[in-house]
Amino acid sequence: MTNKNKHHRYSDTENTKPDRSYRELSYLRERYVEQQWSASDIADECGVSSSTIRRWLDRLDVERSPRYQDESWLREQYLHKCSDQAEIAEICGVAETTICYWLARHGITAGESFETADCATCGETFRYYPSVRDGEYCSNECANEPRKRQVEVTCTGCGESFERRTSLDTEYCSMSCWGEDISTVSDWAKLYRGVWHRQRRRALRRDDSECVVCGISNKEHRERFARGLEVHHIVPVRVFDSWDLSIADAHSLRNLVTLCRTHHPDAPGTTVEPDGKEFDRSSFRQNLW
Repeated sequence: MTNKNKHHRYSDTENTKPDRSYRELSYLRERYVEQQWSASDIADECGVSSSTIRRWLDRLDVERSPRYQDESWLREQYLHKCSDQAEIAEICGVAETTICYWLARHGITAGESFETADCATCGETFRYYPSVRDGEYCSNECANEPRKRQVEVTCTGCGESFERRTSLDTEYCSMSCWGEDISTVSDWAKLYRGVWHRQRRRALRRDDSECVVCGISNKEHRERFARGLEVHHIVPVRVFDSWDLSIADAHSLRNLVTLCRTHHPDAPGTTVEPDGKEFDRSSFRQNLW
């Protein structure tokens, strides 16, 4: 083998050798700290494994702060690239509240840093983000506590005293008292005579004795409220009466719907805690008429 061929073979071998730059402190600092390259990126450039790069980073004690702690980088992402807090958090692999904190700490946003307050229920001092809490209660448990407090009121129907939660506004101790009270306003016997009781039973059977809004059964309703489900008139009976229309038409099945005490639209005030569901009169009229 000639000297020329030997030299050529040696050059090919040299070209396949990995770049040893990763062993130099200045190189790693430039790539890893200043340019924010990952260990994998450096490994690809040098032709070695990422574990080798991480080993040399540890050996040379090369560390960098998280990118979200870098004010210039965070400002670039949030203001110039218009990335929101959730997107930045995903890039950095941290919680969104962490990004909120560092944005406020760097003065990029206002009012997102921790504030302190005394809980209105338990009195304990707590920290909170204004964007997450209103600063009145330290927890959901404390926030719900005032709603559970009982107050004593006098029933408008029977005159007896009863207790209810402060968050409720009913003036009646029961649906029976409410029914008896409103029956004095109009001629109850005139409006609810004849076919009413039969039609009521038919409406309950048609709706499988369940509230059409939440599905509570008649048995469950009695256990909870000591009263059966209500059969509600979609178009009120008093409307038929005031228009001199047939009361029998008011009690037709297409005008009746089974509802529980929670979702009865004509219930006296807020008698139970709402569950986020409501009776939509218009949708049931469309389905039943």
